[in-house]
Amino acid sequence: MRLLMKKKSELLVRLYMVVGAFALVAVLIFYRVVKVNVFEGDKWREKGNVHVKWRPIEADRGDIYAMDGSPLATSQPFFEIRMDLQVLKDKLFKSKVDSLAYRLNKMFPAGKTKFQWKSFLQTQRSKGNKYCLIAKDLTIAQKETVVGFPVLRNSKYKGGAIVDRYFKRRKPFRELASRTIGVDRENADKIGLEGYFDKFLKGANEKRLMKFIPPDWIPVYDPSEFEPQSGDDIYTTIDIDIQDIAHTELEAALVKYEAEAGTVVVMEVATGAIRAISNLSADGKGNYREFYNHAIGRLSEPGSTFKLATVLALMDDNYAQLDSKVDFNKGKMKFYDQTMYDSEWHGIETADLRKAFEISSNVGIANLANQHYNKAGGNTNFIRALKRFGLLDPTGIELIGEKHPYVKDPVKDKKEWFGTTIPWMAHGYELMFTPLQILNLYSTVANDGKMMKPYLVSKIKQGDKLIKDFPPRVISEKIASSNAIQGAQNLLEGVVIRGTGRKLRSEYFGFAGKTGTTRINYAKKEEEKKYNASFAGYFPAKNPKYSMMVVVYTPHGKYYGGSVAGPVFRNVVEKVHNLKLDLNKAINQGFQLVAAANLPKRRIGYKKDFEKVFEYVGIEYKNKSKSNWVAVDPFDNKMLIDKKSIIKSEVPDVRGMGARDAVYVLESLGLLVELEGEGQVRRQSINPGANATEQKIKIYLD
Repeated sequence: MRLLMKKKSELLVRLYMVVGAFALVAVLIFYRVVKVNVFEGDKWREKGNVHVKWRPIEADRGDIYAMDGSPLATSQPFFEIRMDLQVLKDKLFKSKVDSLAYRLNKMFPAGKTKFQWKSFLQTQRSKGNKYCLIAKDLTIAQKETVVGFPVLRNSKYKGGAIVDRYFKRRKPFRELASRTIGVDRENADKIGLEGYFDKFLKGANEKRLMKFIPPDWIPVYDPSEFEPQSGDDIYTTIDIDIQDIAHTELEAALVKYEAEAGTVVVMEVATGAIRAISNLSADGKGNYREFYNHAIGRLSEPGSTFKLATVLALMDDNYAQLDSKVDFNKGKMKFYDQTMYDSEWHGIETADLRKAFEISSNVGIANLANQHYNKAGGNTNFIRALKRFGLLDPTGIELIGEKHPYVKDPVKDKKEWFGTTIPWMAHGYELMFTPLQILNLYSTVANDGKMMKPYLVSKIKQGDKLIKDFPPRVISEKIASSNAIQGAQNLLEGVVIRGTGRKLRSEYFGFAGKTGTTRINYAKKEEEKKYNASFAGYFPAKNPKYSMMVVVYTPHGKYYGGSVAGPVFRNVVEKVHNLKLDLNKAINQGFQLVAAANLPKRRIGYKKDFEKVFEYVGIEYKNKSKSNWVAVDPFDNKMLIDKKSIIKSEVPDVRGMGARDAVYVLESLGLLVELEGEGQVRRQSINPGANATEQKIKIYLD
């Protein structure tokens, strides 16, 4: 019995020892868990995140379109091909590595030789590389070719092919409205529409689990299993034809006068829709490019184009009418301690407001404003008038970076308000605006006093689904009395008929506007004089359709607004007028229908352009194609529109196309285009049907 009890005691001791040991281990484990998760959690999580983390997936960015559906910015897909060399069986690799090396050398002759490719693949396999780079920046056609090579053509688990897609942003029309469209570039601020509407364009915010195997981050799962939702498409108000005209005319003037920069903005009067916005700056090499959006981001003293605001305020406050007497004092007058001059000697002592505005008399306009606004309470009335005209606030255009107007306040800015302030403000100095802000006033006058908000985007869509609509928006139903608005319209017409813009007058149509010539360094008497030339107005003069602002910054040689900016305005008006003229107006103005015997020859290009031209000149046509790109031929007294096939993997035949269409088609296939000559394409350096790789192609025009 004692022996039994003794053994029992020994067993209990052993049991307690085991249980105690387990309890101690449990306590230690619990301690380590608490320590790792609570006290050292951040440290270990940070270490873990170094090697495995969720990383953002680049979605297919939405496109930006012109009002007719032409792409202004689009994302072209490119591909990167890598290999997991560890999944390959020895038999497959050894039997096919020579063939693979041979094909890679043929595909990329500027890279490694066949023997270098073989050595490279063998070395990377021996290192156990699971993410070996084979090629990048491949087009769709190139990607399909490479994944069809030996070894790679096997399934991903046997051949090791890893295909990753990414996108590069392209602007088919290059510099046209480039700054307004903006840029989407990694590690850089987004600007223009790309920046303002980035949350819509960039698509869904999704991530992919990646692991770090030096030197690359490798997807834990197959990249093709993750297709994030693409971004929304932005439809702008830009009319690509008007944009092209504005850009071309502005560039010609800047080159002619060796100007620092310039801008043209064309706006639809009734809606506020921006139809063209061109901003060009000298690049220091004799060329002009879209570096900065002067139209919305550059403040400057407007000079004489601001006189519209002054006379509108005078008429709206019942201080003056068109026939009100104005003292010109022969174009020279002293206001307090400063002397003001008219730009040209005229010898006029007195005349009416109409004459003062038409010849752009600084003294006449300033003297009238000084009489009524430079007295007790008058200066605040002037500022109130500018507020009614929308000149104290930004326009709210959908672009980042619009500058706030600079207008002194007689109460808040007493230290900067002088006796000369009103007369100098009256003719466009001691205040600053952007070109778009001045244009908005002219457009409002053209719209009988109804102020619309300028806007650049009409809608946002996801495929065929409408995400958001942007209808025209009224800011003010009436900024001034009908009599004042009508008076202002008469003054603007008179400038072109009899005044400083008379040399711009056209015998075919009327437009209204105001010249502006601004001395930009008037405070620095010792410096060579520098000027900005401008012209603001609308067209046609009766029932206006469009308003426009032209500014040329620091031109050389000529510098008057009527001589430098005015011709740009008139040329754009003429070309837009002819472009938009309907058939009845064409007949009334002497345009003749094209006879069937004089039908144009075979041409190739964008279908909508042909339809627009045929309808414009009255040519009958028959449409047999649903394709965007077509060939047109004369057939049975009409033009036949038929399909023009463009295969993505092949160089197309662009002979017969216009330069713009040819460049668009070739660049959309990844080709780098060089042009020679003008007119239509007669020859191309790469024969049609060749593989469309990312290479240079030259097209010859005549």
